[in-house]
Amino acid sequence: MLSIGEFAAATQLSPKALRLYDEQRLLPPAHIDADNGYRYYRSDQVPKGRLIRTLRETGLSLTDIGSLIVLEGARAEALLNRFSKEQSQRHAREKRAWHSAFIMLRRREGSSAPKIIERSRTATPVVALAFTACRARFVECFRAALSDAETRLARSQLVAAGTPACGLIDPLSDEDGRLEVVIPVAASTQAPNGMSSRVLPAADCAAISVADSAHAPDLTGAVDALFDWFDRRAYRAIETPFVSFGDGDDHLQPEVAWAYEQNREE
Repeated sequence: MLSIGEFAAATQLSPKALRLYDEQRLLPPAHIDADNGYRYYRSDQVPKGRLIRTLRETGLSLTDIGSLIVLEGARAEALLNRFSKEQSQRHAREKRAWHSAFIMLRRREGSSAPKIIERSRTATPVVALAFTACRARFVECFRAALSDAETRLARSQLVAAGTPACGLIDPLSDEDGRLEVVIPVAASTQAPNGMSSRVLPAADCAAISVADSAHAPDLTGAVDALFDWFDRRAYRAIETPFVSFGDGDDHLQPEVAWAYEQNREE
């Protein structure tokens, strides 16, 4: 049996941390003296203590550590691999956010603004397929939903009459949000099973290209730029932003388009 001081030295965990892990039932002592409350640990608990210390250094929460250390073998490794991938994705998002924050701070009056393209949209019949996705899986989920929608169109002997797009019903975030694949068709028609149909009304639109990227923060920045462009001109955004992708498998070239109208309150 090891005293808490000896166990702390063996695991390089402070007595304060050991008391916390006892409270969280992550690493309870093997014995507590009823007379003086001293904690004692077995020597075979040292590897577990060192594992907890190492997992804490990765940034995992105590809850995640607790769910991991009760597993063994391949199941434990699979969960650790999942945590690692999630953390890598989170760090990539944070790095892009830091970069965007520096750009925002350095922005000055008169600095070059992103190029906004203005175009008119005629009334357009479309069919739509709803799906959900988080920012990390946005492109993957959109492509899967688009493939599903195109299969449904083919079964109904319908042909797309324009470039498919993704409607951002909910903003992209770390949680699954509501999105939809929107495909123009030649004329108003009954939607294939599982899809809906409607007509997008004629409207003026503003669009902005996001070069060689489809990361959610980049798309969010494009939506911000369009909204600011509307605000400066006293326009009001209508519907939802639509994201479309240029041809080519090597590089994604998304464009964000948003319909607008004159602000009736002006």
